[in-house]
Amino acid sequence: MAGVVPETAPFVRAAAISAPGLKNFPMPLTSVAMQMQRFVYATGPLKSATHHGPIGSLGGRPFLIVIDSLDECEDKHEVEELVDSMLIFFDETPFILLHVLITSRVEQHIQSRLDVPRVRLDNLVDHCSDDDITAFLDILFQDARRENPVVKAYVRRRGEWPTPREKWKLVQHIGGSFIFASAVFKFIMGYDASKYGPTTPMDRLPLALKMNPGLDGLYAEETLARFEHIPYFLDIISTIALLRAPLPITRIAELLGIHTYEVVNVLVDLQAIFQVPGTDDIPVTL
Repeated sequence: MAGVVPETAPFVRAAAISAPGLKNFPMPLTSVAMQMQRFVYATGPLKSATHHGPIGSLGGRPFLIVIDSLDECEDKHEVEELVDSMLIFFDETPFILLHVLITSRVEQHIQSRLDVPRVRLDNLVDHCSDDDITAFLDILFQDARRENPVVKAYVRRRGEWPTPREKWKLVQHIGGSFIFASAVFKFIMGYDASKYGPTTPMDRLPLALKMNPGLDGLYAEETLARFEHIPYFLDIISTIALLRAPLPITRIAELLGIHTYEVVNVLVDLQAIFQVPGTDDIPVTL
């Protein structure tokens, strides 16, 4: 922030000097929420600089902080503390020139905090086109053709791989999900040979087209091990997987003869796999 907004530099320096424990080196001594509070929020440099007049380097535009892959933080309590402190700050300081963009898969402990009126939630799938997925795969396969000796040998002998038709089929099967695109590519390239056996990437590509986005072997082992003890877990996920058309939570519960809250109890921890709607009358999709 001090580099982009020079007006905050003296206040960043003062905060670091007054509270050495806020630094992460050689190891963090305070929570991320506390660091944000001192370096960014109410007692932080941005607000202090604002009190000394307009921040010319921003040109009247808000300063943007990007928090990428929040779901990958293993300490759920710290994530909740970070989000809670952020929401409190914006409640108390609604007109400050600051925006925060968070990217994350939908996990229950995150969604429960962010599902409030002052937060705008957006699903990347709603904005992703086949062209985006094609460009993403082009980069991945280009690297594979350059680095993987098996693929290099195949291309020298047989020509382009994957073919335009194979790549088109992959894009259609992926259906706009970057998460699934990444998982499919890893399966094709066989990064974990112990799971996929001695087959080549060329052998695995047709198999990838038969995968069910979200409920195939890419996730099954980990998912079943973590959640199979939950009541009706297997009944619910197998029902969703086998339905010809998606059903809402209420209809799934009716079909299985159980309560809606029992369906929700299974789905809340699987939101990285299922697209779980905010209400019980909108279909659950993969």
